[in-house]
Order: sequence, then structure tokens, then C-alpha cells
Amino acid sequence: MSITFTAKEEFFTFHDPMQEGKLIDRKTEIRMDPLTGETSRIIFDPGSPFIPTDYSRLAEETAGSKCPFCPENVLSFTPRFPNDLIEGGRINQNEAVVFPNLFPYSKHNAVVRMCNQHYVKPNEFTAPLIANSFSAAHDYLKRVIAQDQQTAYSSINWNYLPPSGGSILHPHIHVLASELPTNYQLTALAGSAQFYEETDSNYYDGLIKSEREIDERFIGTVGSIDWVHAFAPKSHTDFMGIFEASSLDELDDTSWNDLAKSLIQYFRYFKTIGITSFNLALFIPVTKNATERVHVRLVPRLTIGALQTSDMNVFNFLHGEPLCMKVPEQTTKEVAVFFE
Repeated sequence: MSITFTAKEEFFTFHDPMQEGKLIDRKTEIRMDPLTGETSRIIFDPGSPFIPTDYSRLAEETAGSKCPFCPENVLSFTPRFPNDLIEGGRINQNEAVVFPNLFPYSKHNAVVRMCNQHYVKPNEFTAPLIANSFSAAHDYLKRVIAQDQQTAYSSINWNYLPPSGGSILHPHIHVLASELPTNYQLTALAGSAQFYEETDSNYYDGLIKSEREIDERFIGTVGSIDWVHAFAPKSHTDFMGIFEASSLDELDDTSWNDLAKSLIQYFRYFKTIGITSFNLALFIPVTKNATERVHVRLVPRLTIGALQTSDMNVFNFLHGEPLCMKVPEQTTKEVAVFFE
């Protein structure tokens, strides 16, 4: 078994009124994820720009007394952990505050309020702010796993601004740990385990090696993280960062600084294409093993057109098939400039 990048082109023939009724063939490309076998579709890009939304007015309306994460409220409006897990009930690390999620998604679910500022635009984030927030999340996970030996899966997740599913403007991230995996964690683990069994090598190492050699989707390296664009993307762009670390215990301040520096570059790129919202998921194996690596995926979220149409539809949710309006290899060329 080796890493293969499989794609199939399909063509739809019709008369195009935008080209005086000319008979044309329009292409859709179906790509297979080299790890999981799942497919996604590269569709025709109509060339419409992504239009960012400015949330400044909404920020003014929701800040201060109306926001549970603002400085005057965070210590009175948010819940506390039991003292046997965290003395005093919360982790305070510089401006970051870690507390339980009132309505948890998992057996263990912390929220990290990242900073005091209520609304932080992408270009206003700093590397120290981001690194500190992920470091605080890391601290929480280490405490959970030390206390709950059944914990087998963990992740750090960021929904930024309303198009991403974020329900509070104030910057925050979610930290999850559980005995049970999400579908993605289960599928990725099964694929990497099968790859290791058949090749006696790590899939993620092989992916970076292959992408470096092909040089079509390799973006760059920031310290301990190698970045590629996913061959079969889960959105209109899909940036994957593969860490040197294999497990939670191998992560350290250097890891968070490298991640933070990388994200600042992606935010700069997003600004050039009109993206202000995103989802990020960092998948962290709890115990070191030969088949996995800590890895992160970053995808944009947006609304389209005057109706502010969601970027996700029946294909994403019921077919389980992501759509991508941008060709990954072209996106790679555009974003790689920010990593030079």
C-alpha cells in the first residue's frame, strides 16, 4: 500500500447563455482522500469574490455587560471545575481563562476565553495571544488525562465568527476529551493503522514526503509543523499541518508558537480572498504510537451572495461530500507566498 492521489473528471455538456448559447463542457473533479478513501468535489468556480462581513456593529451591541466572556463577567458568569481537577475551578494563564462548557459536547469539554478584547479581527490576532490560548488548552487536557485514565481521544477546536457556527463573538476555543472518537478521529485512525500495517511506515510522514516530491500542494514548514493543502479538501481551502509530535506529551511551547505563527500567515492570506471566518480542529493522540501524528486542519467558512447563502448544503451534510470552488494546487501557489 502506498500513498496515491486519485481523481476522476466528469463533464457536463450544455448550451451556455453567458457565451451566446455556445455548447460547452463544464468539468467537475472528484477526488479521493488518500488516507480515508472519502471523496470531495472540485466544482466550477464562477469567479465571484468572497465578500467578508464586518461584525463591528454587532460587536458593539454584544460587548461588555451582554457578553459572558468580557473581563467584567468572565469570573462570575462562567462555571467552575471541581477543585480536585483544578484548584479554584478555572485555569488563568495571562489573558486566557479556561472553564467548563455549560452544554458539553463530550465527557470533558472546556472553553478557553482567549483574551480580554471582545471582538478581534483576523489581522488583529497576535502569535503570543494564540500560542497562550492553545497552551492553556494543553494544560487542561493534561490535567484531565492524568485524572481520567479512560480518556482516549482529544482535540482543540476553534469556531471563529458566526459563519463558522460560533455563537459568541468574543474569541474562544473548545477543548474536548472523551473515551469515544468522533467520526473523523475513528476514520483517520483506522486508515493510518492500516497504512502502517501494510507498509511498516507512518502515513503522515509518507504524505509529507510525497507532497514534497510532487511539489503541487506542499506549502511550507514552520518550525515543527509541515503544511500541505489537502488533496481532497473538506472546504474551498483545506490546510493541513502535520506536527513532529505524535502525542499530547510531546507538545510544548515551541509547538504552540509554531502553530500561532502559521495561523497568522493564513489569516493574512484569508484577507486577500475575502475570508474572515473559519473552523480549525487540532487532533491530538493521547498516547504515543507509531501510526499517528498530531495534526490540524483549517478551513474557511463564509456566506455567498446577496442572500448570505451558507457555504454548506445537502452535499456536505447528508451526502458527506465536501465541495470546493478553488483548485487546491492553485491555492497552494497563492498561500505559499506568505510562508516564504
